[in-house]
Order: sequence, then structure tokens, then C-alpha cells
Amino acid sequence: MERIGLGIIIGVGLASLARITRPTAKKALKLGLTAIEAVKGALGEGRERVADLVAEVKDEMAREPEGAGGAGVRARVEPPAG
Repeated sequence: MERIGLGIIIGVGLASLARITRPTAKKALKLGLTAIEAVKGALGEGRERVADLVAEVKDEMAREPEGAGGAGVRARVEPPAG
């Protein structure tokens, strides 16, 4: 008989806890989804800026005379230390 009473108390307690935690969980999910959308937007803008920059450089390279691509640009690659 004591087990039935204890089961009822636990059941009522869990139901009350569920009522409290559900709204909190929903708020957390909404916040997370909002953050994900914000990050997606920022990444999309960054991707667009990089694509524009690449297109601009390719256009400039296409306008340069043959053999002048990268004239005046020097790159030095050094081996890793150690």
C-alpha cells in the first residue's frame, strides 16, 4: 500500500516538474533556433563578400595583358622551422 502512495506522489511530482520544465525547454529551443538563423545569415553575408572579391580579382586578372598576371607580386615560401 505504501508503494502505491509513493508512486502517486512521484507521478504528481513528475507531472508538476514537466509543467515547469516544458516552457523553459521551449524558450531554450527558440533561443537556439534564433541563434542558428543569425549565424546562418552572417555566414551567408561573409560567403557573398568573398565571392564578390574573387569575382573582382578574376575580372582584374582577365583585363591584364598576357604575362602580366601578378606582376610585382612576389611570394616567398619558407620551410617550417625545426
